[in-house]
Amino acid sequence: MIAHSESNVGESFALLLAMRGYEAVQIADVPAALRFARQWRPQVLFVDTLIGEVHDHALARQLREALADAAAGAEVQTQLMIALAADATRDPRDALHEAAYDGFCRTPCPVWWLYDVLKCFYLN
Repeated sequence: MIAHSESNVGESFALLLAMRGYEAVQIADVPAALRFARQWRPQVLFVDTLIGEVHDHALARQLREALADAAAGAEVQTQLMIALAADATRDPRDALHEAAYDGFCRTPCPVWWLYDVLKCFYLN
């Protein structure tokens, strides 16, 4: 799942990942991202830290909670959440890790990097 504030960027990422054989979808708003995460339970989430009106990383925590709730009583799948983060001043590394992100890429994030993250994630 790609949750991105700019739908054209998110859709481009999703299309390019789909061309590499991954099932990917772009979500452009916070309520839809939470609904989708509960229903689809994606294994990997790329989340733009600028999505939504409040930029306090609450979406990352809410997504973790939604995924945990959706997985209750079901087969638990490993999830990876990567922040597509702005500059280090606005999104310092410590704040991203405290917000429950597993890693981050500074924007603009190259698509090949997203692909490499997925490839490594699914190899392990």
